[in-house]
Amino acid sequence: MRDRLYTTEALIIRRSDVGEADRILTIYTPQYGKLSVTARGVRKMTSKLAGHLELFIHTRLQLAKGRSFDVVTESRVVQPFRSLREDLSRISQGYYVAELLDQMTVDESDNPALFRLTCETLAALDVLDEVVRRDVILRYYELHTLILSGYRPHLFHCANCERELSPEADRYSPITGGVLCQQCSSSEPRTLPINLNTFKFLRYLARMPLETVASLAPAPATVHEARAVLKASLSQVLERELKSTQFLNLVRG
Repeated sequence: MRDRLYTTEALIIRRSDVGEADRILTIYTPQYGKLSVTARGVRKMTSKLAGHLELFIHTRLQLAKGRSFDVVTESRVVQPFRSLREDLSRISQGYYVAELLDQMTVDESDNPALFRLTCETLAALDVLDEVVRRDVILRYYELHTLILSGYRPHLFHCANCERELSPEADRYSPITGGVLCQQCSSSEPRTLPINLNTFKFLRYLARMPLETVASLAPAPATVHEARAVLKASLSQVLERELKSTQFLNLVRG
């Protein structure tokens, strides 16, 4: 239950214009989960809130309870993530992270660990220049979003029989939920290939903190294959593909 006037940290993940000067914002917060709130008059040139409510910003909001939507009364930027709105490659990645968070969560269901993960991910994308390293960060975010949402891919034990996986395991099943041992993969028709380097890469991502992963520069083929298997798992969970994927792929070329 929220008080009539309350404060919260928030990530702004979606927005839409309403009327002549208002905006509806979709925000993600650590203690209240995903909320839709209104920013009245924010599109006016004289609005004090305008620069504090941009997409991808990590901010601290003061909100007042409203009938349909709670109302933003104050905003203080915690992290602006300016590069995510200035560089086309980063813009596409910011949209992707925001849409994935939006689609993997339901309204008013808190997940503080997912909030922290998203803040750390946006911070890394904001400062890393190397494209391959930002791709690694996206793979880390996809994998750990699945984990924190209750859909942990099986990377250490067979997704079907739960035997410990050996280096010879080379098939990934998004339907079953992860890597299959050689015995089980022969009876599962809808699998994806996963080579040893990709297998090791995903296991490393699962075990290590983001700041350690940010220094990795694996072969592009490894990151590409990891993207394919994680995309398949996300599509299985969401039962659809994200709209921002097309934008991300177009920018990536």
